[in-house]
Amino acid sequence: MARLIVVAGPPCSGKSTLAAELGRRYGIPHLSMDATRQRILPDAAHTRADRQAAYRAMHFAAELLLQAGSGVVLDAPYGHAEDREELARIQASTGGELRWIECRVSPEAAARRFRERGGPDPNRPDLTAEVVVERVREHHYTGAGLSLNTDSLTSAECLSRAEAWLDPP
Repeated sequence: MARLIVVAGPPCSGKSTLAAELGRRYGIPHLSMDATRQRILPDAAHTRADRQAAYRAMHFAAELLLQAGSGVVLDAPYGHAEDREELARIQASTGGELRWIECRVSPEAAARRFRERGGPDPNRPDLTAEVVVERVREHHYTGAGLSLNTDSLTSAECLSRAEAWLDPP
């Protein structure tokens, strides 16, 4: 059965790092909402409408991959209910297994990580340390699936826990 692995969380929570490594480890595509948005809307204003277009493109690609029997790792905030609901529809239409991982982070740790990266990300020029803090404070965590506190866990520990949860003994 094809597996849809979703790594969700606010900016600077470690979701992209974890998702990329899971994709590599499992030999399946990793689709990032930020990279998708940058690719399809390179000069976008980074509005909610722009992000919704990127979600639609990423979800369409994921659905095609699942229908072809491939797994896929998605990496996006998924802070809005309508974005999460689309994943349930994809799972139902493809028969794929949906596995949800949430990366949790404190506003302070997220802002520190943002500053350590050297400022604005070329894929997210709209982000500042202040916006990161605001997004973390406003982020809607679902409590579904595996929850990883990336403040206290290293990247290697997050990966180990995610693999153990995805493939229990």
